[in-house]
Amino acid sequence: MEKSLDNPEFFKLGITIIYAIVIALSIDASKTVFIPFYSIPANLINATILFYGYFIIITGWIEYYFHTQKSQDIKKSGLGGFVIELGILFLFYYIIIAGSNENAGYLIPDVYLFITPLIFLLLTLKDMYRASNYQNENFLKYRNLSRNFLFVSVIISLSYIAETYATGFQSFGAFAFYRDLIFAFLILTLFVIYRIMKWREINDASTTF
Repeated sequence: MEKSLDNPEFFKLGITIIYAIVIALSIDASKTVFIPFYSIPANLINATILFYGYFIIITGWIEYYFHTQKSQDIKKSGLGGFVIELGILFLFYYIIIAGSNENAGYLIPDVYLFITPLIFLLLTLKDMYRASNYQNENFLKYRNLSRNFLFVSVIISLSYIAETYATGFQSFGAFAFYRDLIFAFLILTLFVIYRIMKWREINDASTTF
């Protein structure tokens, strides 16, 4: 076991397996929203939140695979990165449960209030960990980018708190529906922009991971 903890391949395989398991569980949890397809308009907020979650995990998996391919010759333990990836996977699954029609209460506001800021916090920590572990200055640029988006996500969270407070913490009704829908598209747009900007920096980098 001790030798496994010092072997980066152990963590790479573990994360790959956990990614597959969590995605499979998420598909099963979200099927009530996407199946049948004509039920999506009736569950527009849920569908947007689910798409947000799947966008995070799929693009995250692509980035993780790209990173592991670039760092195959590095023999350092990946325990820190493994723990961070587990945290991101947990938050992703929380988003899926919040966006599904499971009997778990109305959890969608949690995605705006603390899930999204926590995801950007973990992404920032992941870039910091990689920068210190692999001595690559490009990760400092990625860290700064993630940190800036963390700041924006906190502003969105505070805006949602202010909005719900101003409207008497309404959770149901037409106003609450459109408010939550706007914030759902807002965080989705935020993360799409984040991925585009980060991948552009990765492509423009002159050095490898």
